[in-house]
Amino acid sequence: MPRARGVNAALAAVFESTYGTPPGTGFRRMPFASVNLGEEQGLIASELLGFGREPLAPVYDVITNTGELVVPVDTRNIGVWLRGLMGAPTTVATNAATGTITLTANLLVNDTVTVDGTVYTAVASGATGQQFNLGGTAALTATALAAIINPSANVAAAAVGAVVNLTAKALGPGGNARTLATNAPARATLSGATLSGGANSHTWFSGAQALPSMSIEVQLPDVPFFGMNYGARINSFQVQAQRSGLLTASLNIMAQGETIAATAQSGTLTEFVLERFGQFQGEVRRNNVVLGNVISAELTYSNNLEAVEVIRSDGRIADADPGIIALTGNITTRFEDRVLLDQATNRLPCELQFRWAAGAAASLVWTAHRVFLPRGDRQIQGPGGVQAPFAFQAAIDPVLNRAATCVLINDVASY
Repeated sequence: MPRARGVNAALAAVFESTYGTPPGTGFRRMPFASVNLGEEQGLIASELLGFGREPLAPVYDVITNTGELVVPVDTRNIGVWLRGLMGAPTTVATNAATGTITLTANLLVNDTVTVDGTVYTAVASGATGQQFNLGGTAALTATALAAIINPSANVAAAAVGAVVNLTAKALGPGGNARTLATNAPARATLSGATLSGGANSHTWFSGAQALPSMSIEVQLPDVPFFGMNYGARINSFQVQAQRSGLLTASLNIMAQGETIAATAQSGTLTEFVLERFGQFQGEVRRNNVVLGNVISAELTYSNNLEAVEVIRSDGRIADADPGIIALTGNITTRFEDRVLLDQATNRLPCELQFRWAAGAAASLVWTAHRVFLPRGDRQIQGPGGVQAPFAFQAAIDPVLNRAATCVLINDVASY
């Protein structure tokens, strides 16, 4: 019989419409680095006397299901966990998809360029319909090509020299489906098979009164073992920023129970294309100015879930209620100036941002709007640089009426 191995393990997750009831469909395969989610039921040793020195049978205690899940901080999948942590986001289209047609040489008669399914044909003169007249140079031809593309319903065009710049007329990831093609690749270089870079902005605000629950299936097909953890709520989210290494988030999860089966209970899975953020793409900002001497930083958002421990025959909790959120963390800097020290000494709050960006169409920004810094020590541990650690706490901003905002920009339609 095969032994269970992590290399063959998988994780599937979906949001529940009813707490503690796994849906029959809609599960998504989720990338993960480690997981220890599953039911536990302890034993209580007998306290009874009068039976000699031999132990009596223990009594089973209540069932608990809490654990840690470590996931990559990527451009798409992380939004699923953020929804579990903070509720449904506000999603708006922010970036238009773009592309280019670069004429490396002047086109010839009957060369074609196809944009969004419409074929544009080069002619010597007398252009009609979807034809355009060739110019004496590649730049003049590009101008004529842009002029005939621009009136189209979905794509705007403008020529700059011998390059035709294309922009989807509607914001959002829908523009990424606008196709590009040519029968003359030796003379017309396309930026890609489609436009790209169209994106939505998904914004989460701290302090949501109601948080969604999830069903999370841990799959070990070698055994086979499929553990469906239902009524799962995300208690906390922790991410650490540093100069190099893998960027991951640690999730603490509190679930109601687990159903074990020999076959998958999650059905057919969908999945996002995995594109991770790197630690090198990150930065920490104070009042929107980059902090240049940060060695490492850590951000933790906690819902402070309270298990509803009622008396019931199955030994499980009834639910997990959110408490007062906690937004805390640590920043360790090289002691080069007194900016953070003076702020801590003067007991003044600031805004802190943790940012990771992979271009304009993919970024993650956590903003703690009103952060207080304690006075910390200066760590002299040898002849090298001196470090100054600060363990911060965030509080509600009286103007925004929230402590934190998290914005994820990507090409996902909605969460």
